Amino acid sequence: MLRLVGAGVMLTVMADTTATTLAVGVLRYTPAGSGMPLGDLVWLTSAAFVPIAALLATAGRWADLFGRRRVLAVGLVIFVIGGIATVTVESWSYVLAARAVQGVGAAAMIPSSLGLLLGELPESQRRGAIALWSSASGLGCLLMQAGGGWLAAAFGWRALFAPVVVIGVVLLLACATLPPGKRAGTRGWPDVLGAWLLAAGIAVIVLAISKAMAWGLDVVWLVIAALALLGGALAQARHHRLPAIDLALWRRPRFVWGWLATWCFGALSYGLLTVQPLYLLHLGYPMLQVAMWLTPTSIAVVVTSFVAGRLVKKVGAYGLIYAGSLLCGGACVLVLMQMGPTVWGLVASVIVGIGVGALAPGTSVATTLAAKPHQYASAVGAAVMGRMIGGAVGIAIVSVMIDHPFMSGPLAGLAGALALCVAISVLTGAIALTKITRLRTDPGDEMVKVPRRLLLELRTTLATVAAEADALLPVETRIPQQADHARPRRAADPGTLAGSYGPTH
Repeated sequence: MLRLVGAGVMLTVMADTTATTLAVGVLRYTPAGSGMPLGDLVWLTSAAFVPIAALLATAGRWADLFGRRRVLAVGLVIFVIGGIATVTVESWSYVLAARAVQGVGAAAMIPSSLGLLLGELPESQRRGAIALWSSASGLGCLLMQAGGGWLAAAFGWRALFAPVVVIGVVLLLACATLPPGKRAGTRGWPDVLGAWLLAAGIAVIVLAISKAMAWGLDVVWLVIAALALLGGALAQARHHRLPAIDLALWRRPRFVWGWLATWCFGALSYGLLTVQPLYLLHLGYPMLQVAMWLTPTSIAVVVTSFVAGRLVKKVGAYGLIYAGSLLCGGACVLVLMQMGPTVWGLVASVIVGIGVGALAPGTSVATTLAAKPHQYASAVGAAVMGRMIGGAVGIAIVSVMIDHPFMSGPLAGLAGALALCVAISVLTGAIALTKITRLRTDPGDEMVKVPRRLLLELRTTLATVAAEADALLPVETRIPQQADHARPRRAADPGTLAGSYGPTH
């Protein structure tokens, strides 16, 4: 049940994200949203991403402090309420507010689910649990892409959010069967002010990117405000007893490297997830055919994530990250060489799925297992925060490039967005390759920590050997047990020692 609920949470969150990307495509090419710029439409996704990214670290810390099952249940309740509002409200501003509520719920669900999973399973099963947790996101994407086209064509774009509400209710009922999870002994309230400052800073950054072309130099003031808000969140974390950002994680170089790779993965994967349906809808394909073209990508993600979870011990987390970035970048180049959906385009779609399927468990393992057991939920929150921040930034930049292309041709905007994805793939591969090189040239980067139990056994063994050696020595050469420590001891006569050991051994 632990595995099912943990995987179900990621399936639900990713299905919800896929629903927003499909809804953006439907609104873009239907009268309902044709009058709105793409930069405003993508806030259907960003409205949920911003609270997820901002509150993940705090929610993960709350899960560690107050109980992971409890935080998971609260998050599911909030998520379901937001989903119901998304389906029923009419005003666009209310829809965005409902999406933000769903983001708050998802922020509590994600770290508490994996934290509960890792905290209750033995260490030998944790990598497999992470692989299952990651591959479930691909399954959620697959199910939504396979059935979302039919839902949108038959009932409209709002129907895309109905399945996640149903699954959320089922997961909430299943929470009653889960163990409560381990809790840290720290008392007190976490840094709520720091969490809101972090949320506001991320929201302003996304707003600045999405309005960069429309507002011109006025965006500079948004950037300054964002830096001030993020600086305030960091200052709160440095002085608060239970900060929103666990700075202890950021003092670990292994975690920082994993977080950077995770950020790039978020920008790449969500950027591609936005570009794919827009590319096909722009060519005039109906929604049902768009879903059919996208399905192979999701199948490749699910299969590859499962296989990669078993390979991570052999090739390492950064080996998977390097391979995944290489495949995604190569697939984007292959698409740029085509003039429309072809067999090679389908091959590229499958390659993208394989690349994302390798990146998902690779980045999850690289970040999560860099933390200590009592920090699992915090590490998951910080890692997924990086993915969501990267996703929000990637979607915002992609939308700006599509609406304001820097290339020429009928598909100039979409080609520019794909070129951006190639650049992010190169950056991700460079991070992974740098880390792999450092691990080979600097073995001390990942020091082997000898457990205290082994040190105690070693001390006992040495004491036993010393006692046996002392018993073999003649009485006159033994060192007195109660000797005066102020007086220097004299070494035994080598001749005597040789005579003693010679005949016996």
